[in-house]
Amino acid sequence: MAILKFYKVDESGKITRLRRECPTATCGAGVFMAWHSDRQYCGKCHLTYVFQKEQEA
Repeated sequence: MAILKFYKVDESGKITRLRRECPTATCGAGVFMAWHSDRQYCGKCHLTYVFQKEQEA
């Protein structure tokens, strides 16, 4: 069951999402973004959030 990797249930029964849902109107609820080491990506609408590493001073 692939859906189990998108949610986590703790001891008290609280359900938490492990992946971010795509915020665009074209995707809607239930479309999750893929988590890569340097970005989050939606395979349906191609929305990409790139993470930038913090520069050391």
